Order: sequence, then structure tokens, then C-alpha cells
Amino acid sequence: RRELPDGGARPNAVQFKQLVVTALRDLHGEVGAALPVDVLTYEEKTLSAILRVISSGLVKLWSALTLLGFYQNRRCAFRVLQTSPFLLALSGNSRELVLD
Repeated sequence: RRELPDGGARPNAVQFKQLVVTALRDLHGEVGAALPVDVLTYEEKTLSAILRVISSGLVKLWSALTLLGFYQNRRCAFRVLQTSPFLLALSGNSRELVLD
């Protein structure tokens, strides 16, 4: 999830993907920018997204997003809420599961 402390401009899905690629390029160069990252879902209202990346690229993606501090000359931060090797596991939080 991306956070804008000063309520700056909200990127659309294409701008968000470009932001991810730029973060990878800034930290890891052209090799990082070539990492295949897919934006599976993106909610512009909450600035939340589900990204898919190969397991060997997870550390590069996570570090690039964590170290990115600005978007359009405004402070921003990414917060990784959850990771999983299975997409189905991202559909719900087992800690919030209510058993009857």
C-alpha cells in the first residue's frame, strides 16, 4: 500500500506501474527495471495494490519500494501488508477469520 502523508496526487494504475518500474530502476539499474512485475489489482481510492513477481525478485522489489521516498516531489512511502507464494492466501487474512 502506498501512503501519501500530505495528501498529494493519486496515481492511476498506469502511473502506479510506472512508479514501481522507476523505483526498481533507481535502486537496481536496468536489470531491476527489467524484473517482470505485474499489477494484478490496484485501488486508486486506498492506494492499495496486489503485485505479482517471481520469488527470486521479491527482495529487489521490496527493497526498491521501501527505499522510494518521493513521488512527484512529494514524500511518500510504501507499506508491504502481506506476501505469499499463493494468490489465494492474499484474498483474506487468517487472523481475522471468524469460526462458528
